[in-house]
Amino acid sequence: MTETSKKKLKKKLKTYSPWFVFTLLYLVVDYGRPQDILPIGFLRPAMFVILILTGFVLLDRKFLNPKEKQTKLIWAFIALLAAYVPFARNNFFAYQAAASMLKYMPFILSTIVCVSSIGRLKSITFVCICIMIYVSCYSLFHKGIGSGNYFQDENDLALYVNMWLPFCYFLFASEKKKLKKIVYASGLLIGIASIVVSASRGGFVGLVFVFLVIWLFSPRKVISLVIVSLLTASVFFLASEKYWTKMETIKETSKGTAHERLLSWEAAWDMFLDNPLGVGGNNFQARFPEYQSSEFKKGMWGRVAHSLWFTLIPELGIFGIIIYSLLLHYNIKDILYLKRVYKGKKNGDLLYLQYFSRGTIASLAGYFASGTFLSVLYYPHYWYMTGIIVSAANITKKTVLESETKISTAI
Repeated sequence: MTETSKKKLKKKLKTYSPWFVFTLLYLVVDYGRPQDILPIGFLRPAMFVILILTGFVLLDRKFLNPKEKQTKLIWAFIALLAAYVPFARNNFFAYQAAASMLKYMPFILSTIVCVSSIGRLKSITFVCICIMIYVSCYSLFHKGIGSGNYFQDENDLALYVNMWLPFCYFLFASEKKKLKKIVYASGLLIGIASIVVSASRGGFVGLVFVFLVIWLFSPRKVISLVIVSLLTASVFFLASEKYWTKMETIKETSKGTAHERLLSWEAAWDMFLDNPLGVGGNNFQARFPEYQSSEFKKGMWGRVAHSLWFTLIPELGIFGIIIYSLLLHYNIKDILYLKRVYKGKKNGDLLYLQYFSRGTIASLAGYFASGTFLSVLYYPHYWYMTGIIVSAANITKKTVLESETKISTAI
């Protein structure tokens, strides 16, 4: 990189510094939720920070012509949700789905614009891990649930923790600073403990997938197998007999909540067959009585699908399935690009990006494994992660270009 380019980059980062600070602050108030335990709720900190981020986005105006495929697809997803509002059975529910997704955009766009260097990617990832540790610690003293919002249910909390455990594992391996290593190791153990305390069956399934993918994508298979085995042993150490009795019910698909989920999924599929273009955001619960099994009591209005996929399929139909599939495709494509670029080069930034990509793969595995049993389609976790993935891919391309430029200059 030339001196002129370095100066331009420094100027750009300095210009976006306040914006980046508010981007991190948004994560704190949205996930950490200090307003739930401190007397500051009347200030509406989440709304305040969203308005600040929206102001930054509108002033930058890059959102008007997004270059990233993922950004265009998220806008298309929101537009599809909005298109259903006047036609859905429950217009208000459909409006809520579209409005909630729209509220995520200031953070997603801010992340893509502001997280433009490896230092900032490290910062936002570290902050996310610290928030996960805080949420996990809180849940340990509150019967497996968080302070509110996305964590009022132990299943939702376990899903969220599963998303950040892999980053603790892989970034521990790439980190050189002792303090951060301690944070990552602590996050791994505390996060596992919180999943056990939550007694979430979906969380347990997600954790199994996280451990499996961690081992599959670890460069040192033997060492990784030993560590994963020790982590698995910690689950057995922490879990009570009551916990394992509950986990055993995962296999009981002919009765209990597992059977009810299967019946809900059958209803979702029938709803899709009758409405291939979808019934509108959040409208599965409004239309469920028309398709519910006779095994349910009559008039089960308000029952959700208990699955990300069986929320997507009937509510957004063919177009929603295509948009969501394309978004997942481009996210995986970017993640695999991050994983390929290192190739043993003596570049600490590229090494970090490769370990980050491994963490992201395991994170999505945990999210989708747990999300298969939870109605989390409109939760922000995956959408926020998409913004971080896009930023990481952009940074990687820039880092690779700089590395190649240095090599060609040396030659």
